[in-house]
Amino acid sequence: MHIWRYILLEVKIKSALPEFTLDVAFSVNQEILAILGPSGSGKTMTLRCIAGLTNPDEGYVKLNGKVLLDTAKGINLPANKRKVGFVFQNYSLFPHLTVNQNIGYGIRHLPPKEMEDRVAELLDKMHIKQLGDRLPKQLSAGQQQRVAVARALAPEPEVLLLDEPFSALDSMVKERLYLVLQAVQHFYKGNMLFVTHDLTEGYKLSSRIAVFESGRIVQHDQKENVIFCPSNHTVARLVGFKNLMEGFVVEKTASNALIKVPDLGGSVRAVIQNNITLAVNQRVTIGIRPEYIQLRNQPSSENTFLSTVDRIVEGVTATDYYFRVNTAGTTQHHIIAIFPRPASSAIREGQVSHLYLPPEHVVVITD
Repeated sequence: MHIWRYILLEVKIKSALPEFTLDVAFSVNQEILAILGPSGSGKTMTLRCIAGLTNPDEGYVKLNGKVLLDTAKGINLPANKRKVGFVFQNYSLFPHLTVNQNIGYGIRHLPPKEMEDRVAELLDKMHIKQLGDRLPKQLSAGQQQRVAVARALAPEPEVLLLDEPFSALDSMVKERLYLVLQAVQHFYKGNMLFVTHDLTEGYKLSSRIAVFESGRIVQHDQKENVIFCPSNHTVARLVGFKNLMEGFVVEKTASNALIKVPDLGGSVRAVIQNNITLAVNQRVTIGIRPEYIQLRNQPSSENTFLSTVDRIVEGVTATDYYFRVNTAGTTQHHIIAIFPRPASSAIREGQVSHLYLPPEHVVVITD
């Protein structure tokens, strides 16, 4: 087995694409990085450049001090020399080879007994021991995914790349594979990068999240900071801030700020997060996640707005409520709130309520 040591992946690449220029730089320190972003934002291209499957126009990729790519120095190691495992979105298993042969393909240079032991070990760790003699066409999508991960791990790579590993799976299979990948993390100590469109996936499986937009990283941070303190509108929408409103700062202290929000016909107090710098009269955006909205029987001194229920969308475990804020102006603004069932069952369309926006859950976005 591999003797794991501290592994640092450093990436800085730039490449002109038809829609935009991919220009990203980041490092991963023996951790799990989820790469989120809209379709066509450069996520998969980044993985392919790391793996050596696509060449960027310029930049470098370094792994634990070893240069895998450096366009300025003319260094470009082939994919099979990079110690990088890749799990493709469509798995790309060899259809004419058995599960055992697929997993062992990348280590076929090893002595037969060593290769056999390594394959057996991975079959056991991925909970597919009984499938060794089957062909890919005899496997379910979830089983194929496990084989693909085992095949990528067989050469003991120092980086494991997964391109939307759950996109073709139904919800029940996804949940089982979440557990499998979490188990992989206990014995695989290299860096893991996976592309996903699903925020829940990214949060469950990663330690850090990088958000891509049009070929650039707009936020790269601990997952809690990305989820609860988004850096701009793109990140905020991606991580579930459905309530975003423009305003300007009317008052600030070291710990909080009062934001005038015309759409609400009033002001919102927000606790300042991430040490952002604000100035009076500065234009900003405030946001709050729907699940943090509260109902009050009576208005509070701040952050409470008289609203009417316009629409109700029932879910299995929670219900979405669209509240029209009652302001003196002619424009109408809606706040979306999510309340768990059955606690919310008494709320009806047309009902007038006081919505409370807790200051500690209101984020201020300056970008």
